[in-house]
Amino acid sequence: MPIYLEFNTSTSQWFETTRNAADDTILLAIDESQKKLIMTVPPGTGMIAKRAAERQARGITKSGFLCNDGGRCGRDHELEILGEGGQLPERLRGSPREVY
Repeated sequence: MPIYLEFNTSTSQWFETTRNAADDTILLAIDESQKKLIMTVPPGTGMIAKRAAERQARGITKSGFLCNDGGRCGRDHELEILGEGGQLPERLRGSPREVY
């Protein structure tokens, strides 16, 4: 059974949660059987929040996450990012000369 973590944007930290689907928050599922971390980024999430969550998730792949039961999980897992959140706005995807 995977462990679900939710990203708190005000503290830039992951914490354990019981929900496995969220509509407005970034979730990370730690699947020990497949050795994967699956980060779900919902649409409308800002690029800064996505990058902060991704940076913290990459840290979990190196040292693991200390769970509430005292165990450490997620070490040496592969990170997979799902969702369209955190993309650059459409007006900034073109040439800088065309933006201004």
